[in-house]
Parts: sequence; C-alpha cells; structure tokens
Amino acid sequence: MLFSEVGQKIFELDQVAAFIWCKLAQGAFLEDVYQGLGALGIDEDASRQFTRQVVNVWADQALLEADWQVPLDCSFSVTLGRHKIGVRTANRDLLRRLLSVFCVADQGACDNDLVIEATMLDEQVFFRGEDSRISRCEVEALAPTIKAHISERLIRSDRWVFSLHAASLVRNGAGLLLCGQPGAGKSTLTLQLVEAGFSYAGDDVALVGADGTICGIPFALTVKEGSWDLLSRLHGDRYDATHCRSDGVQVRYIPIPNAQNQCVSASWIVFLNRVASGPDELTAIDQLDAMKRLIENAFAADGRLSQVGFFALKRIVAGARSFQLTYCESVEARRLLMELCDGEA
Repeated sequence: MLFSEVGQKIFELDQVAAFIWCKLAQGAFLEDVYQGLGALGIDEDASRQFTRQVVNVWADQALLEADWQVPLDCSFSVTLGRHKIGVRTANRDLLRRLLSVFCVADQGACDNDLVIEATMLDEQVFFRGEDSRISRCEVEALAPTIKAHISERLIRSDRWVFSLHAASLVRNGAGLLLCGQPGAGKSTLTLQLVEAGFSYAGDDVALVGADGTICGIPFALTVKEGSWDLLSRLHGDRYDATHCRSDGVQVRYIPIPNAQNQCVSASWIVFLNRVASGPDELTAIDQLDAMKRLIENAFAADGRLSQVGFFALKRIVAGARSFQLTYCESVEARRLLMELCDGEA
C-alpha cells in the first residue's frame, strides 16, 4: 500500500507492482527489475511493458522521486523574459537537445529564478521544475515540452499582468507585435524580418508589464514543416534536427544571435490575416477594435483580465498604430511591414 501526500490518496499494489516498487526503493536499476521479474516467470517484453506502465502511473500521481545528480558539464543557464533559467541534465545527449531551444546559453550553474532538471529512465525523459513535481515525455518531445513548461511558469510570474500570443520584434528601438492564431504565419514572417535586419524578441509569447511595456520570450525561433524549404534557402541544412510537439507537429529551432531580452514600447500592432489568394494589404484599425483583438490574443495566470491589466492594455494601444495585414505571400508581407516600420507606408 502506498500513500501520496501530494494527492492525499492511498493506493493498493498487486504482487508484481509491489515487487517493482520494493526493488526501486532498494536502489535497483531497471535491468535488475526485469531480471527479477524474469525469475518470477514473466518474460522480458512483458516485464518491460508492465514496469514502464506502473512507473508512468506513479510519476503522474507524484509518488516517485528521482536521483537528480548531474555532471558539472551538463548544465547551463539562460535569461528569458528577464528571468534567469537554469537547466541541468543527466547526460550530454539531453543537454544537446535542450540547448537547441534557446538562443544563447551560459555554461555552468548560478543563481536562477527557475531550475529545470531532466534525467533518463528507460526510454523516457523525466523532468521537474521548481514545484518538484515529476513530469515525463519522449526524448523527441523534450525540447518542445520544456519550452512549454518554462513559458507557463513565466506567464504565471507576478512580474507580468498578462501575456499576449504574439511575436515581438524591435526596429530602431521601437517594438512591433505580430498577433494571430496558430497557422497565421507569425514565425515565418518573423524569420524573414530578422533576415531583413529586425531585432528578434520572441515568436510566440509576449509578456506585458503594468506600465504597458512588452517583453518577448526569446526562445529559438520555431519553424514548422511548411516553412522548412524557406529555412533551407536562408540557412542551408544547419538546422535540420527535428523535434515533436505534444500535438504531433514536427518543428525545428533556429537560435537567433543577439536576441532582445528587454522591455520595449509597442509602436506597431499588426494582426495577421493569411488568405489563400488575393492582394496583400495593410488596413488601419481603430483603437477600440485593436483592444478587442488584443484581448482575444491575451491570457493571464488566473484567466481574468485585471483592472491593472486593462490599463496596461490601454497604454499599449494608445502608444501604437494598429493594422490588419491580409496576405498570401510572406515575401510581399515582409515588404509591407518593412515599409511600415521604416516610415514609408
């Protein structure tokens, strides 16, 4: 019988599960568990399958602890959204996979606001954050899973009043927000604008302070499969390692040198409307319409827009020009955005 203090539940184990639990509690490796089950008359395939199933259940129920000791050369720190993030891994392969999701990393440990630790157990990765709860994923999904985990933690930070689902760039010290639903082409346009000289601040989430300033989360830029041809034309085959998100989408990551990690005021807010055909055009929208659209792209830790958040939203809209960009070709859309931000439109 097991007791979960976190879940306030009691679990009854059958004989095989109890055997696995006791072997793990004694510090046995999984191979020792498989051999022990074999001595009980259970074949190796069944031993592996059942052990993995019960370990997954115990991890999901917060019943497991893990040995988080990692080599000194398997850790690094990054700054995201003005937060210091520490990452520690059990081996070099996990380190390499996680490095790909960040633009710049400092080797070694230091004082961090958030620490992520990852280790391997059989063919799965187990990781934990500052809440000490163990989560798990497949190796191919590690980088996207950790990116989502860190993003959620930053969004819940009390430094920010709410967040926007938007890409953020900087041109001559002024901020550009690209807002749109998944598939609107934010990352592809962001990649093209970075190639045209814009400073990169983030391609997915923008954090908003009480004063209405914007701070992107400068993870490495995420490119989905539909934009890999463009990626190859711009960068060759340097970024051909693929990762699998939880929704099954295959992605690649492009670290952007000199990514921005500071708060800026938004000078332009552009809502993307991607169409199959037709002319590419920028259409100005009024402040009320812009506020409504931003609220649709906003999210907060508690799911509510606070009074402080509302006034921050007003400051954003009052200080920026807002447009809808209807486009079907990203090259033409880039030209329109460059003309807008360079004062030619």
